[in-house]
Amino acid sequence: MSNRWQLAALLLTSAIVAPDMALAQSAPSSPAPAPPGSVAVEEEAADAAQTDPANPADPAATDQVQPEVSIPGGEDVIVVRGRRTNIQRNSTQVVNVLTSEAIAKTGEGDIAGALQRVTGLSVVGNGFVYVRGLGDRYSLALLNGSPLPSPEPLKRVVPLDLFPTNVVASSLVQKSYSVNFPGEFGGGVINLTTKSIPEKPFLTIGGSVAYDSEVTGNLGYVYYGSKTDWTGYDSGFRDIPPALQAFFDGGQRLSSGLVDDQAIASQLVNANNSLLQRNTNMPANWGAAISGGTSFDIGSDATLGVIATAGYSTRFRTRDTTQQTANSADLSTLETDFQRVITDNRVVLNGLVGFGLEFGAQKIRWTNLYIHDTLKQARLGVGTRQTTSSVATLMQQDTAWFARQLANTQIVGEFRPIANMTLDLRGGYAN
Repeated sequence: MSNRWQLAALLLTSAIVAPDMALAQSAPSSPAPAPPGSVAVEEEAADAAQTDPANPADPAATDQVQPEVSIPGGEDVIVVRGRRTNIQRNSTQVVNVLTSEAIAKTGEGDIAGALQRVTGLSVVGNGFVYVRGLGDRYSLALLNGSPLPSPEPLKRVVPLDLFPTNVVASSLVQKSYSVNFPGEFGGGVINLTTKSIPEKPFLTIGGSVAYDSEVTGNLGYVYYGSKTDWTGYDSGFRDIPPALQAFFDGGQRLSSGLVDDQAIASQLVNANNSLLQRNTNMPANWGAAISGGTSFDIGSDATLGVIATAGYSTRFRTRDTTQQTANSADLSTLETDFQRVITDNRVVLNGLVGFGLEFGAQKIRWTNLYIHDTLKQARLGVGTRQTTSSVATLMQQDTAWFARQLANTQIVGEFRPIANMTLDLRGGYAN
């Protein structure tokens, strides 16, 4: 019985003391609500958890940070400093935003490497970023809010390792649908916003050298081609030869007897493009890049910015493969059985030139992007070919040259507000 009275007294004491303790606490201030139509994202302040309550932080350190984001629909992405990172609570979409400061902290040289830090993103192959593990069929890449075509002929996704981090103002990754983005993506969208006006002039020169233990200094096969192959451009050596062009213009069949097929073969196949050479000391992979930008004041409230970047890289890869074909439907016997050594030399040249004009709250941005991607391949195979009567041992050698390029220019105008309205104009051309 005494225990019940002691418990009741304890509860009564707690009820009396608890209100006084609650009154002694100050309610935390909540951030201002985001304006309608915007995407609010909380960013964890690095020094928020370490701030001493007796010594409040500098007011300048608690100002709101608004990254430069160019997306269709006139939406703004506002980053609010706070102690908790809860994006889903503040946004109707699942989004992640990397500001230029966050990208710089990653220490990566290209945006593909920086995006590896975002949850739900993976980098596959040479800079192809997939959202939530889905392939390029369900991903969409935007540049300043406009669709960005891929230089790969069989892929939709763009190799983002071609974009250096110092020309990207922000990267927005949205993993759920919203009406302001094209409806052709089902997995996610990656929107890159290039810097239009640098805060201060800069010039960055960088380079890289990579050693591949399986390729560098080991055996590989190459062929000469033309004297400018190292740049990724052909000197004209691979142009259509005169005999083949005459065959195209004549409209005759090869079996007609009126076509000089020997002349066509002799002009197509020669020592420069068909003779393989053994290289027992393959070179290392290397690359170089340069970026720069500045801004100029025009009049009292206008600023013109210029940003340019250029990059070059060459990489080698050697593979030892087994290639087989069957001569029966049940795959019980082989027709060909070859062991091939394949050496690839990939050369990528890219450049970006951007101009930006800001006057008041209005922005005009002109961005020009160029990417040239070349693959030079040499293959040597030794194997057997089986026929109904005999088995022949053969040596086959093949050469290949694939060149792809993308040229993209776009103009974006963001005018807000105009008579309580926002106007976005976006136009582009890509080839």
